[in-house]
Amino acid sequence: MANFITKILKSKIVISLAVIGVLSLVLILSSSIYLKKVTHHGKIIFTPSFKGLTSEEASELATEKDIKIEIIDSVYISFAEPGTIVDQTPKANFMIKRGRTIFIVVKAKGQKIVEVPNLSAQSLTQARSVLESAGLMVGIITFKNSPNNHRLILEQSIDPGTEVVAGTKVDLVVGEESGHYAVVPNLDGLSLNDAIFKAAENNLNIGNIVYDNTVISAQDTFLSVVWKQSINAGVKTDYGHDVNIWLTVDPSQY
Repeated sequence: MANFITKILKSKIVISLAVIGVLSLVLILSSSIYLKKVTHHGKIIFTPSFKGLTSEEASELATEKDIKIEIIDSVYISFAEPGTIVDQTPKANFMIKRGRTIFIVVKAKGQKIVEVPNLSAQSLTQARSVLESAGLMVGIITFKNSPNNHRLILEQSIDPGTEVVAGTKVDLVVGEESGHYAVVPNLDGLSLNDAIFKAAENNLNIGNIVYDNTVISAQDTFLSVVWKQSINAGVKTDYGHDVNIWLTVDPSQY
């Protein structure tokens, strides 16, 4: 029995596995010690979320975290309060060094008049890009059987050339080809607008929109994300089918 154990211990495979195990343990411990050393010295922090804050509130938070903020753009959108932050780079919870500058985008104060572009025969992705460049947003997207115009814009709710307030939503009708099935995407963690577009990219519509009891103010509505959807991701369904979604501002839900 002793000889048998000795042979096993001398086996090249066993020795190799032992060496790999020791090296892996050393690597894990070294990484852990390094991260602790860096974070304990206060060099690394996680980017806080500035979305929904005013510039003054963001400045106070930045000072508290020993980082800087810089406004790089202001946009005209229908949601969020004027003067509040609607986007940031890098995003929240991104690991950064103290002293780094966070670039933010705020909702412009006042109203701007823009002209609605012609979206005819453009792809949905192109239409969204053109609308956003013009200061507008994609509204409700519906699908219509049109084999020769598969996934191209057939109609828009506001005529090209019409002057509207920036941030206005333009509803779109997109061509589809019958006999195909859509695959439901995962919408968890997406904002309402991103969920609408993600569904549309997969030839689906957003149906009922339900906010839970954590969404109280207009600001909460802007910050809320999807935590539940009526059809599971990966399920195949007909083009244009509605997917109901539930939104929350409670991070434990998603």
